[in-house]
Amino acid sequence: MVKAARGTQDILPADSLLWQRIENTAIKLFGQAGFNEIRTPIFEATELFDRAVGEDSDIVNKEMYTFNDRSDRSLTLRPEGTASIVRSFIEHSLDREGKPQKLWYRGPMFRYERPQTGRYRQFHQIGIEAIGAKAPYIDLELIKLGQNFLEELGLTDLTLYINSLGNTQSRENYIEALKAFLESLQDDVCEDCKRRFAQNPLRCLDCKVPEDQKLYQDAPVISEYLDEESQEIWDKTQEGLKELGVNYKIDPKLVRGLDYYSHCVFEFKTDSKELGTQSTVLAGGRYDKLVKSLGGPDAPAVGWALGIERLALLLKDTEISEKKVFILSDDALAAIKLAEQLRKDLNCSVELDYESAKFKKQLEKALKKGFDWIIFYLEDERKAGLFKLKNLRENAEGDNLDYKELLTKLKGKG
Repeated sequence: MVKAARGTQDILPADSLLWQRIENTAIKLFGQAGFNEIRTPIFEATELFDRAVGEDSDIVNKEMYTFNDRSDRSLTLRPEGTASIVRSFIEHSLDREGKPQKLWYRGPMFRYERPQTGRYRQFHQIGIEAIGAKAPYIDLELIKLGQNFLEELGLTDLTLYINSLGNTQSRENYIEALKAFLESLQDDVCEDCKRRFAQNPLRCLDCKVPEDQKLYQDAPVISEYLDEESQEIWDKTQEGLKELGVNYKIDPKLVRGLDYYSHCVFEFKTDSKELGTQSTVLAGGRYDKLVKSLGGPDAPAVGWALGIERLALLLKDTEISEKKVFILSDDALAAIKLAEQLRKDLNCSVELDYESAKFKKQLEKALKKGFDWIIFYLEDERKAGLFKLKNLRENAEGDNLDYKELLTKLKGKG
């Protein structure tokens, strides 16, 4: 038997309702905030990710699915969403349609990494990007929107961590100090950190090896190297979060794993054991130089992304609120006609047994599939023009109702 490839999974019908709930919440909240959905190809020219993510990054060096097509062009399955959004922004001159461009996306990403709890080689992201706004207030709106999105889904036990990477000059000054600190540790750190030291020392702070993390505890912090401009933006960001009632903690080691970030970076983390050792739920930051570096206009930007698989793990025990109705009948055609009418009038899930099985068999099916309500629509009820409705969750005795009363009862809470 052929099975799904390692690092991939099937999203089965039992899980799809939760995924739909996540995506529908995104559609509602992001739309209310003026973000429009954009969809990009799942593969791009490899050069895009080399330039955007960073040729020396772990993603480019170790994790990308890259291949040559029949014309010997190097293509890569997208490992993240921002680079593709920026490429599309430039290619279609979206800046001419007004600034900032507020965009959101969803879809599969691909990274060749060790599968673990909530992490797959094909995984799915939801993300938002605001391109063309320099003031830190757009950062605040995106952070607050991320919090609202998670809370709307029922996640409230989260902690926001923030840090400033400053502008280009601040980062250069800090990197010099960081290199001086790291140089004496090179004999004791992992091989990846030795490579990072030579290519991008900031990434050493993002190392996940516990022994290395201990060595970096006394590393200089970037907040001590912010120039006047960077400090002003950092102060406004913190003041704004307080004004919006968003609690946060400053993590001076938070640098994110991608090259294009600057100024404010942030992560929402959870203490839940469902995600294993990786506690981040949603993460992002500002990337003011990326658009220009890829050949576009000088357009500052900020965005964030989250993994749907990881989010679904945290939500797996939450209740899906959509009502599910089962019609128990001895006449499948009559049941189909009733189901069609109920779907129009109630906008909810209505199912039936197409084989007109015996009463007991249909009742067992309704109970097994977790329906909320059952409508008994047998010959006696049809002749009387009535519907016997029973709440399966409360196991209450059924009521005989006319159609109008039936709709009223089903529209109520139950």
